Amino acid sequence: MLSLDATRTLRSKAGKPFLARRLRQGDAAALKQFNEDLSAPSRRWFLPHPYDDATVARVLARSEAGEDLTLGLFDGARLVGYFFLWYVRRRVPLLGIGLTDDQQGQGLGRPLMEMLIEQGREAGCEAIELTTMLDNERAFSLYRKVGFEHFRDVENLQGNGQWVVERAMIYRIAPGAEPMQEPHRPPV
Repeated sequence: MLSLDATRTLRSKAGKPFLARRLRQGDAAALKQFNEDLSAPSRRWFLPHPYDDATVARVLARSEAGEDLTLGLFDGARLVGYFFLWYVRRRVPLLGIGLTDDQQGQGLGRPLMEMLIEQGREAGCEAIELTTMLDNERAFSLYRKVGFEHFRDVENLQGNGQWVVERAMIYRIAPGAEPMQEPHRPPV
C-alpha cells in the first residue's frame, strides 16, 4: 500500500501535473474545503460522510493507521480530488472518488481509479466495489469503461443522513470474486 510519505504525479488530459498522496491529520482543513468547493449537484453525487471536525478527524486517523487508503489529489496546496478504498484490508473494499467541479472532465477520473485498483491489487484484494447515483451517467460510463460491472441496486446512506438508491458495481481482481455481503456503509 502507498506509504504515508509517497507521492505520485498524475496529469490531466491537457498535461497539467497534480500530486496524489495519502491524507493525514494535517489535511483536515483542506478536506473540509474540498467539500465546500463542490457545487450542490456534485455534493449530491459525492457525499461519502459528514465533514464536521470529529468525522474528518476519524477519516484521517483511519488513513494514517492504514485501515483505509484515503488519498488526495492536490493542485499546489488545494485539494481538488478525494479518493479512497475504505476497508482496504478486506477482501472487497469500497472505492470512492470525487473531484472539484473545475477538475471534472479533465481526464483525471480514470487515472485515479486505476491507481486505486493497483493499490487494491497490491493489498491482496479479490475485488473492489463502489456505488454511484442512478442519475450520474458520466461516472457510470467511466466505471464501466474501466471494467466495473453493475450487479444490483442498493440503498446507501449519504453523508447528510439521507438514504438513496444507488447502483452497486464490482471490479473483479481475482477471477470469480463475489460481491461482499455486508451493506455499503462508511467506516466513520
